[in-house]
Amino acid sequence: MGKQAKQRRQPPADSDESSVGDAIPWPSAIIPGRWVDAEGTSWRLRGGDVPEKRVEHLLRSPDVAVLHFYGTDAPTEVAVPDREELWQRVRPYHRGTVQEPGDHTSFAVAEFKDDRRRYMLVIEESC
Repeated sequence: MGKQAKQRRQPPADSDESSVGDAIPWPSAIIPGRWVDAEGTSWRLRGGDVPEKRVEHLLRSPDVAVLHFYGTDAPTEVAVPDREELWQRVRPYHRGTVQEPGDHTSFAVAEFKDDRRRYMLVIEESC
């Protein structure tokens, strides 16, 4: 995985103080290593870096849920027809080939598994 894709957002520090300029934490499945979906299914992080070929295999499978995390809203499930377009945006970051000055975008990609041995791919975008 590319250097930018390896960067993980840090969980917010616990603090009793809040101010007008406090950042709102973005939801993440990768940082805690687990995710509970709307149906109550518990997903756990599987392994570390996901090789490009594995990502492409998971994206092509209609049996694999793909979640795109961006911003403070709940993640969106990526429909099978839309996955290739998302991957075209993510791939250069995953490879570490993005070298645009001032580009602060990063992507983290991780594979999850549930107790029924189903797979889910999580793509977290940050800037």
